[in-house]
Amino acid sequence: MDNAPAKAATRVKAGQEIEVRLPTPSTPPAQEIPILYEDEWLVVVNKPAGLPVHPPSPHSPAPSLVGLLGRERDLEGGPPERPGVVHRLDALTSGAMVLAKTKGAYASLVDQFRHRQVKKEYLALVEGELEANAGEIRGRIGRHPRRPWRMRVSPGGKDAHTEFQVLARGQGQSLLLVRPRTGRTHQIRLHLAAIGHPVVGDPIYGQPADHMFLHSWRLGFQHPETGEWLELFAPPPTWFSPWAQALARHLKANDRADP
Repeated sequence: MDNAPAKAATRVKAGQEIEVRLPTPSTPPAQEIPILYEDEWLVVVNKPAGLPVHPPSPHSPAPSLVGLLGRERDLEGGPPERPGVVHRLDALTSGAMVLAKTKGAYASLVDQFRHRQVKKEYLALVEGELEANAGEIRGRIGRHPRRPWRMRVSPGGKDAHTEFQVLARGQGQSLLLVRPRTGRTHQIRLHLAAIGHPVVGDPIYGQPADHMFLHSWRLGFQHPETGEWLELFAPPPTWFSPWAQALARHLKANDRADP
């Protein structure tokens, strides 16, 4: 202030000049992104929980999936702030996600997602022990009119369809294999909460905890260049470990084939 450092008790007077110097944001440390598959057209990753797919704003210093991946490779297609992003996972959701490295791959993958030609399977640990061994949920989804960060089941929303299978039960919780047949924002989280079984740790539709137990476990699609069917499994985070035996039984019973 007036070319001299100000003290905490200094009072500002009329006519004085004040200069405020903000600290320069530091570059966040690099975070390792597990790669499940990569070639010259696309990359499939096991996205860590807590990492957003893209920055909240173009100039945000916060780490994001596209920012970290883009340090070593080119991602192509889509808006410049979301290069290569053909589908998204919530920041708190972990697991398999594909991104495009060419515009042709981007167009092909977007088309497959739009026409529901992609296989998507999630693991979800939910509150409560479901009585049925399998089921489906249908409820149109729209944005909440007063809380734009939330979605809600609404007659005026978009069609949404979720199927689930119970893999294990215990201690007041159920481990589900979930297949979203549509791809609406927060679809799995909202649909499971709507039937009274929110995802464990969901801070919006359930009770917050250290982790949200929702993981994109399997992703299958047609390779945009070769036409080969690719199917990738993403190992779940360590907090799913108590349920590892149930997952092993499921894989053995299905031999990694379509249920």
